[in-house]
Amino acid sequence: MKKTLSVVIAAALALSMAACSSSAPAPAPAATTAAAAESSAAAETTVAAAESSAAAETTAAAAESAAPAADGKVYKLRLGDVTVEGNPLYDTLALLCDALNERSGGRFEATLYGGSQLGSLADMTGMLMNGTLEMSTQSAGGLGSFMPEFGVLEMPFEYESHQDVYKIVDGEIGKELSDKFLEQNGVRILSFYNNLFRQTTNNVRPITKPDDYKGLNLRVPETKSVMGCMQALGANATPMAVGELYTALSQGVMDGQENPLSVIYANKYYEVQKYLSLSGHIYSPITIMCSEEWYQSLPEDLQKLLVDTVNEFQSVAREASEKSDSDFLELLEKEGMEINEVDKTGFREAVQKVYDDMIAETPSTKDYFDRINAELGR
Repeated sequence: MKKTLSVVIAAALALSMAACSSSAPAPAPAATTAAAAESSAAAETTVAAAESSAAAETTAAAAESAAPAADGKVYKLRLGDVTVEGNPLYDTLALLCDALNERSGGRFEATLYGGSQLGSLADMTGMLMNGTLEMSTQSAGGLGSFMPEFGVLEMPFEYESHQDVYKIVDGEIGKELSDKFLEQNGVRILSFYNNLFRQTTNNVRPITKPDDYKGLNLRVPETKSVMGCMQALGANATPMAVGELYTALSQGVMDGQENPLSVIYANKYYEVQKYLSLSGHIYSPITIMCSEEWYQSLPEDLQKLLVDTVNEFQSVAREASEKSDSDFLELLEKEGMEINEVDKTGFREAVQKVYDDMIAETPSTKDYFDRINAELGR
Protein backbone atom coordinates (compact mmCIF):
# COMPACT_ATOMS: atom_id res chain seq x y z
CA MET A 1 0.00 0.00 0.00
CA LYS A 2 2.85 2.37 0.85
CA LYS A 3 4.38 1.76 -2.60
CA THR A 4 1.03 2.42 -4.30
CA LEU A 5 0.62 5.70 -2.42
CA SER A 6 4.15 6.77 -3.34
CA VAL A 7 3.47 6.10 -7.04
CA VAL A 8 0.19 8.05 -6.90
CA ILE A 9 1.80 11.00 -5.13
CA ALA A 10 4.83 11.03 -7.46
CA ALA A 11 2.58 10.94 -10.54
CA ALA A 12 0.40 13.74 -9.21
CA LEU A 13 3.46 15.86 -8.45
CA ALA A 14 4.88 15.31 -11.94
CA LEU A 15 1.60 16.41 -13.53
CA SER A 16 1.46 19.46 -11.27
CA MET A 17 4.99 20.53 -12.13
CA ALA A 18 4.38 19.97 -15.84
CA ALA A 19 1.28 22.14 -15.73
CA CYS A 20 3.25 24.97 -14.09
CA SER A 21 6.23 24.88 -16.47
CA SER A 22 6.61 27.47 -19.22
CA SER A 23 7.78 26.95 -22.79
CA ALA A 24 11.44 27.49 -23.65
CA PRO A 25 12.37 30.82 -25.33
CA ALA A 26 13.13 30.87 -29.06
CA PRO A 27 16.82 31.02 -30.04
CA ALA A 28 18.22 34.47 -30.82
CA PRO A 29 18.56 35.23 -34.56
CA ALA A 30 22.06 35.07 -36.03
CA ALA A 31 23.78 38.31 -37.12
CA THR A 32 23.71 38.69 -40.88
CA THR A 33 24.93 42.17 -41.71
CA ALA A 34 28.23 42.80 -43.35
CA ALA A 35 28.92 45.55 -40.85
CA ALA A 36 28.91 43.06 -37.98
CA ALA A 37 31.25 40.76 -39.91
CA GLU A 38 33.68 43.57 -40.69
CA SER A 39 33.96 45.03 -37.15
CA SER A 40 37.43 46.22 -36.07
CA ALA A 41 39.80 44.22 -33.88
CA ALA A 42 39.41 46.82 -31.15
CA ALA A 43 35.63 46.46 -31.19
CA GLU A 44 35.96 42.67 -31.07
CA THR A 45 38.20 42.94 -28.05
CA THR A 46 35.73 45.24 -26.30
CA VAL A 47 32.81 42.92 -27.02
CA ALA A 48 34.77 39.87 -25.86
CA ALA A 49 35.65 41.63 -22.62
CA ALA A 50 32.03 42.62 -22.06
CA GLU A 51 30.84 39.10 -22.77
CA SER A 52 33.40 37.68 -20.36
CA SER A 53 32.32 40.12 -17.67
CA ALA A 54 28.63 39.32 -18.21
CA ALA A 55 29.32 35.58 -18.06
CA ALA A 56 31.22 36.01 -14.81
CA GLU A 57 28.37 38.05 -13.34
CA THR A 58 25.81 35.43 -14.42
CA THR A 59 27.86 32.64 -12.87
CA ALA A 60 28.25 34.57 -9.64
CA ALA A 61 24.53 35.37 -9.50
CA ALA A 62 23.61 31.73 -10.06
CA ALA A 63 25.97 30.60 -7.34
CA GLU A 64 24.59 33.21 -4.96
CA SER A 65 20.97 32.18 -5.58
CA ALA A 66 21.75 28.50 -5.01
CA ALA A 67 23.65 29.06 -1.78
CA PRO A 68 22.29 29.91 1.68
CA ALA A 69 21.76 33.58 2.54
CA ALA A 70 24.85 35.77 2.71
CA ASP A 71 24.58 35.90 6.48
CA GLY A 72 24.58 32.11 6.54
CA LYS A 73 21.17 32.00 8.20
CA VAL A 74 19.18 28.77 7.94
CA TYR A 75 15.46 28.94 8.74
CA LYS A 76 14.24 26.06 10.87
CA LEU A 77 10.81 24.74 9.91
CA ARG A 78 9.10 22.14 12.07
CA LEU A 79 5.86 20.88 10.51
CA GLY A 80 3.63 19.13 13.05
CA ASP A 81 0.92 16.62 12.16
CA VAL A 82 -0.97 13.76 13.83
CA THR A 83 -1.00 11.31 10.92
CA VAL A 84 1.64 8.62 10.41
CA GLU A 85 3.64 7.18 7.52
CA GLY A 86 1.35 5.45 5.03
CA ASN A 87 -1.35 8.07 5.38
CA PRO A 88 -1.62 10.09 2.11
CA LEU A 89 -1.48 13.38 4.05
CA TYR A 90 1.68 12.39 5.95
CA ASP A 91 3.38 11.09 2.80
CA THR A 92 2.58 14.30 0.90
CA LEU A 93 3.83 16.47 3.77
CA ALA A 94 7.10 14.50 3.79
CA LEU A 95 7.57 15.29 0.10
CA LEU A 96 6.66 18.92 0.77
CA CYS A 97 9.43 19.23 3.37
CA ASP A 98 11.94 17.64 0.98
CA ALA A 99 10.92 20.08 -1.77
CA LEU A 100 11.29 23.13 0.51
CA ASN A 101 14.76 22.03 1.59
CA GLU A 102 15.90 21.38 -1.97
CA ARG A 103 14.37 24.43 -3.63
CA SER A 104 15.68 26.80 -0.96
CA GLY A 105 19.24 25.57 -1.47
CA GLY A 106 19.44 24.64 2.19
CA ARG A 107 18.07 27.93 3.53
CA PHE A 108 15.03 26.03 4.84
CA GLU A 109 15.63 23.18 7.26
CA ALA A 110 12.19 21.58 7.14
CA THR A 111 11.37 18.51 9.24
CA LEU A 112 8.04 16.68 9.51
CA TYR A 113 6.93 15.55 12.97
CA GLY A 114 4.00 13.18 12.54
CA GLY A 115 2.15 10.87 14.89
CA SER A 116 1.36 13.65 17.41
CA GLN A 117 5.04 13.98 18.36
CA LEU A 118 4.53 17.68 19.02
CA GLY A 119 1.12 17.30 20.66
CA SER A 120 -2.51 17.26 19.59
CA LEU A 121 -3.84 19.42 16.76
CA ALA A 122 -5.19 21.87 19.35
CA ASP A 123 -1.80 21.95 21.11
CA MET A 124 0.02 22.71 17.88
CA THR A 125 -2.45 25.43 16.86
CA GLY A 126 -1.78 27.10 20.20
CA MET A 127 1.95 26.82 19.59
CA LEU A 128 1.56 28.60 16.25
CA MET A 129 -0.37 31.35 17.97
CA ASN A 130 2.33 31.95 20.57
CA GLY A 131 5.19 31.58 18.10
CA THR A 132 6.77 28.40 19.50
CA LEU A 133 6.12 26.30 16.36
CA GLU A 134 6.58 27.18 12.70
CA MET A 135 3.96 25.09 10.86
CA SER A 136 1.24 22.52 11.51
CA THR A 137 -1.95 21.02 10.17
CA GLN A 138 -5.42 21.40 11.66
CA SER A 139 -8.95 20.50 10.62
CA ALA A 140 -11.38 23.28 9.75
CA GLY A 141 -13.60 22.14 12.60
CA GLY A 142 -10.67 22.22 14.99
CA LEU A 143 -10.06 25.85 14.08
CA GLY A 144 -13.66 26.47 15.14
CA SER A 145 -12.46 26.14 18.74
CA PHE A 146 -10.34 29.25 18.19
CA MET A 147 -12.72 31.14 15.87
CA PRO A 148 -16.33 29.82 15.91
CA GLU A 149 -17.12 30.89 12.35
CA PHE A 150 -14.48 28.51 10.99
CA GLY A 151 -16.57 25.59 12.20
CA VAL A 152 -19.06 26.17 9.38
CA LEU A 153 -16.64 24.38 7.03
CA GLU A 154 -16.88 21.08 8.91
CA MET A 155 -20.50 20.28 9.74
CA PRO A 156 -22.53 17.03 9.76
CA PHE A 157 -23.77 15.83 6.36
CA GLU A 158 -22.78 19.16 4.78
CA TYR A 159 -21.05 17.94 1.60
CA GLU A 160 -21.85 15.22 -0.89
CA SER A 161 -18.54 15.11 -2.78
CA HIS A 162 -14.92 16.25 -2.76
CA GLN A 163 -15.81 18.84 -5.37
CA ASP A 164 -18.41 20.36 -3.03
CA VAL A 165 -15.68 20.84 -0.43
CA TYR A 166 -13.15 22.34 -2.85
CA LYS A 167 -15.74 24.76 -4.19
CA ILE A 168 -16.26 26.21 -0.73
CA VAL A 169 -12.75 26.19 0.78
CA ASP A 170 -11.02 27.38 -2.42
CA GLY A 171 -13.57 30.12 -2.99
CA GLU A 172 -14.57 33.39 -1.41
CA ILE A 173 -15.80 31.80 1.84
CA GLY A 174 -12.55 29.94 2.50
CA LYS A 175 -10.45 33.04 1.80
CA GLU A 176 -12.64 35.27 3.97
CA LEU A 177 -12.44 32.90 6.94
CA SER A 178 -8.67 32.49 6.49
CA ASP A 179 -8.14 36.25 6.47
CA LYS A 180 -10.21 36.62 9.64
CA PHE A 181 -8.29 33.83 11.36
CA LEU A 182 -4.98 35.51 10.56
CA GLU A 183 -6.22 38.84 11.89
CA GLN A 184 -7.63 37.38 15.11
CA ASN A 185 -5.06 34.70 15.94
CA GLY A 186 -1.78 35.50 14.21
CA VAL A 187 -1.83 32.24 12.23
CA ARG A 188 -1.59 32.24 8.44
CA ILE A 189 -3.55 29.56 6.57
CA LEU A 190 -1.45 28.73 3.52
CA SER A 191 -3.69 26.15 1.86
CA PHE A 192 -6.53 23.66 2.28
CA TYR A 193 -5.57 20.03 1.69
CA ASN A 194 -8.05 17.25 2.48
CA ASN A 195 -8.67 14.36 4.84
CA LEU A 196 -11.73 12.74 3.27
CA PHE A 197 -15.08 11.78 4.76
CA ARG A 198 -15.15 10.48 8.32
CA GLN A 199 -16.47 6.93 8.86
CA THR A 200 -17.54 5.07 12.02
CA THR A 201 -16.05 1.93 13.60
CA ASN A 202 -17.13 0.13 16.77
CA ASN A 203 -17.27 -3.26 18.48
CA VAL A 204 -21.00 -3.35 19.33
CA ARG A 205 -23.07 -3.29 16.13
CA PRO A 206 -23.13 -2.07 12.52
CA ILE A 207 -24.50 1.46 12.05
CA THR A 208 -27.40 1.45 9.58
CA LYS A 209 -29.75 4.14 11.00
CA PRO A 210 -29.47 7.11 13.38
CA ASP A 211 -30.69 5.15 16.40
CA ASP A 212 -27.78 2.70 16.09
CA TYR A 213 -25.48 5.33 17.59
CA LYS A 214 -27.45 5.48 20.83
CA GLY A 215 -25.45 4.46 23.89
CA LEU A 216 -22.16 3.88 22.07
CA ASN A 217 -19.04 5.21 23.79
CA LEU A 218 -17.25 6.88 20.90
CA ARG A 219 -13.97 8.74 20.89
CA VAL A 220 -14.17 12.05 19.02
CA PRO A 221 -11.56 14.74 18.31
CA GLU A 222 -11.59 18.09 20.08
CA THR A 223 -13.88 19.42 17.38
CA LYS A 224 -17.21 20.91 18.39
CA SER A 225 -19.09 19.89 15.25
CA VAL A 226 -17.99 16.25 15.49
CA MET A 227 -18.84 16.07 19.19
CA GLY A 228 -22.20 17.71 18.51
CA CYS A 229 -22.96 15.31 15.66
CA MET A 230 -22.30 12.20 17.73
CA GLN A 231 -24.22 13.58 20.72
CA ALA A 232 -27.20 14.48 18.53
CA LEU A 233 -27.25 10.89 17.28
CA GLY A 234 -27.28 9.58 20.86
CA ALA A 235 -23.66 8.46 21.31
CA ASN A 236 -21.55 9.21 24.36
CA ALA A 237 -18.94 11.38 22.66
CA THR A 238 -15.61 11.57 24.50
CA PRO A 239 -12.80 13.89 23.30
CA MET A 240 -9.43 12.13 23.31
CA ALA A 241 -6.07 12.69 21.65
CA VAL A 242 -5.52 10.34 18.73
CA GLY A 243 -2.29 9.10 20.31
CA GLU A 244 -4.29 7.57 23.19
CA LEU A 245 -7.04 6.04 21.09
CA TYR A 246 -5.62 2.62 20.13
CA THR A 247 -5.08 1.69 23.78
CA ALA A 248 -8.56 2.93 24.75
CA LEU A 249 -10.13 0.77 22.03
CA SER A 250 -8.05 -2.31 22.86
CA GLN A 251 -8.95 -2.06 26.55
CA GLY A 252 -12.65 -1.49 25.88
CA VAL A 253 -12.62 1.98 27.41
CA MET A 254 -14.13 3.15 24.12
CA ASP A 255 -16.61 1.15 22.01
CA GLY A 256 -15.54 2.88 18.85
CA GLN A 257 -14.30 5.95 17.04
CA GLU A 258 -14.77 7.87 13.79
CA ASN A 259 -12.09 8.90 11.30
CA PRO A 260 -11.26 8.87 7.59
CA LEU A 261 -10.38 5.45 6.19
CA SER A 262 -6.74 6.48 5.77
CA VAL A 263 -6.43 7.14 9.51
CA ILE A 264 -8.31 3.97 10.44
CA TYR A 265 -5.91 1.87 8.38
CA ALA A 266 -2.65 3.69 9.14
CA ASN A 267 -3.31 3.54 12.90
CA LYS A 268 -4.33 -0.13 12.70
CA TYR A 269 -7.70 0.33 14.36
CA TYR A 270 -8.82 -2.75 12.44
CA GLU A 271 -6.87 -4.77 15.00
CA VAL A 272 -9.18 -3.62 17.80
CA GLN A 273 -12.46 -2.84 15.95
CA LYS A 274 -14.99 -5.17 14.32
CA TYR A 275 -17.53 -3.06 12.44
CA LEU A 276 -16.85 -0.34 9.86
CA SER A 277 -19.92 1.64 8.81
CA LEU A 278 -19.53 4.05 5.88
CA SER A 279 -21.44 6.85 7.55
CA GLY A 280 -19.61 9.69 5.79
CA HIS A 281 -21.03 11.95 8.47
CA ILE A 282 -18.48 14.78 8.25
CA TYR A 283 -15.81 15.87 5.81
CA SER A 284 -12.72 17.37 7.43
CA PRO A 285 -10.91 19.93 5.24
CA ILE A 286 -7.31 20.07 6.47
CA THR A 287 -5.49 23.38 6.67
CA ILE A 288 -1.74 23.86 6.28
CA MET A 289 -0.83 26.75 8.57
CA CYS A 290 2.17 28.71 9.80
CA SER A 291 2.94 31.14 12.58
CA GLU A 292 2.60 34.69 11.25
CA GLU A 293 5.44 35.82 13.49
CA TRP A 294 7.72 33.22 11.92
CA TYR A 295 6.42 33.94 8.39
CA GLN A 296 7.23 37.64 8.73
CA SER A 297 10.76 36.75 9.86
CA LEU A 298 11.45 35.13 6.47
CA PRO A 299 13.03 37.02 3.56
CA GLU A 300 10.53 37.82 0.80
CA ASP A 301 11.94 35.21 -1.57
CA LEU A 302 11.49 32.45 1.02
CA GLN A 303 7.96 33.65 1.80
CA LYS A 304 7.13 33.27 -1.89
CA LEU A 305 8.84 29.89 -2.12
CA LEU A 306 6.88 28.64 0.90
CA VAL A 307 3.48 29.81 -0.39
CA ASP A 308 4.09 28.58 -3.94
CA THR A 309 5.35 25.15 -2.86
CA VAL A 310 2.58 24.53 -0.33
CA ASN A 311 -0.04 25.45 -2.94
CA GLU A 312 1.64 23.28 -5.57
CA PHE A 313 1.38 20.26 -3.29
CA GLN A 314 -2.33 20.92 -2.65
CA SER A 315 -3.30 19.09 -5.84
CA VAL A 316 -0.84 16.30 -5.01
CA ALA A 317 -2.41 15.77 -1.59
CA ARG A 318 -5.95 15.84 -2.91
CA GLU A 319 -5.36 13.44 -5.77
CA ALA A 320 -3.48 10.98 -3.59
CA SER A 321 -6.19 11.01 -0.92
CA GLU A 322 -9.06 10.59 -3.35
CA LYS A 323 -7.41 7.70 -5.19
CA SER A 324 -6.41 5.94 -2.00
CA ASP A 325 -9.88 5.82 -0.39
CA SER A 326 -11.07 2.78 -2.33
CA ASP A 327 -7.71 1.08 -1.72
CA PHE A 328 -8.00 1.54 2.04
CA LEU A 329 -11.53 0.15 1.99
CA GLU A 330 -10.28 -3.00 0.27
CA LEU A 331 -7.38 -3.33 2.71
CA LEU A 332 -9.64 -2.94 5.74
CA GLU A 333 -11.93 -5.63 4.39
CA LYS A 334 -8.93 -7.94 3.94
CA GLU A 335 -7.99 -7.29 7.56
CA GLY A 336 -11.33 -8.76 8.59
CA MET A 337 -13.50 -5.75 9.30
CA GLU A 338 -17.23 -6.13 8.64
CA ILE A 339 -18.13 -3.25 6.33
CA ASN A 340 -21.57 -1.88 5.54
CA GLU A 341 -22.97 1.03 3.55
CA VAL A 342 -25.18 3.54 5.34
CA ASP A 343 -28.38 5.00 3.90
CA LYS A 344 -28.12 8.71 4.82
CA THR A 345 -31.92 9.13 4.92
CA GLY A 346 -32.93 10.73 8.18
CA PHE A 347 -29.39 11.53 9.34
CA ARG A 348 -29.36 15.19 8.22
CA GLU A 349 -32.60 15.83 10.09
CA ALA A 350 -31.28 14.03 13.17
CA VAL A 351 -28.34 16.41 13.47
CA GLN A 352 -30.14 19.67 12.67
CA LYS A 353 -29.69 20.64 16.31
CA VAL A 354 -25.93 21.00 15.70
CA TYR A 355 -26.63 23.75 13.13
CA ASP A 356 -29.27 25.41 15.31
CA ASP A 357 -26.96 25.45 18.33
CA MET A 358 -24.09 26.97 16.36
CA ILE A 359 -26.31 29.73 15.00
CA ALA A 360 -27.68 30.43 18.50
CA GLU A 361 -24.17 30.69 19.95
CA THR A 362 -22.62 32.55 17.00
CA PRO A 363 -25.34 34.33 14.95
CA SER A 364 -22.85 35.31 12.21
CA THR A 365 -22.62 31.64 11.17
CA LYS A 366 -26.15 31.76 9.72
CA ASP A 367 -24.96 33.95 6.87
CA TYR A 368 -22.14 31.51 6.14
CA PHE A 369 -24.54 28.55 6.09
CA ASP A 370 -26.84 30.45 3.72
CA ARG A 371 -23.92 31.25 1.43
CA ILE A 372 -22.65 27.65 1.49
CA ASN A 373 -26.11 26.33 0.61
CA ALA A 374 -26.37 28.85 -2.23
CA GLU A 375 -22.91 27.91 -3.56
CA LEU A 376 -23.87 24.22 -3.52
CA GLY A 377 -27.26 24.83 -5.14
CA ARG A 378 -29.39 23.87 -2.15
